[in-house]
Amino acid sequence: MSLPEIEQLFKEHYEALYRYAFSILKNEEDAKDVLQIVFINLWERRETLHINSSSKAYLYRSVYNESLNYIKKESVRQKHETGAFSLQENPGQEDANEAGIWEQKINKVLEQMPPQCKAVFLKSRIENKKYAEIAAELDISVKTVEAHMSKALKIIRATIGVLWLLSCLPLESLN
Repeated sequence: MSLPEIEQLFKEHYEALYRYAFSILKNEEDAKDVLQIVFINLWERRETLHINSSSKAYLYRSVYNESLNYIKKESVRQKHETGAFSLQENPGQEDANEAGIWEQKINKVLEQMPPQCKAVFLKSRIENKKYAEIAAELDISVKTVEAHMSKALKIIRATIGVLWLLSCLPLESLN
């Protein structure tokens, strides 16, 4: 698929695809993000992509699938944010000292991450930026942003998970 063909698909179908994505996501910016991801994926796969149905049907299916992926990612992100803030907002489980210790542990894990991975993670979780915004800001692809986020979350889960498990054990079991 050539650049002129992709441009033509964009011009012919963007408005209808946008309305379709908006009907699923109910948010203008999210719909635009999904369309950007769909067309970036189309561009990145242009040399190996073989569309067996009509281009229009392929684009609609891509927007549908990417919209569902987007909803899932946002749901997971909100769960992580809610979980992270629940410890800070509800110190009934842990006292202030323990919350401070966890914050130090998280900061230590962040310091050990590769710089690009850390930057992507902080922009997503602290600055609440969408993957497309991060990709544009760091001049990388959305897929690269996703890969960095996946790596960051694996590092955090692996490190913090072990630390959390150890913190739950009685002191005498560590001897």
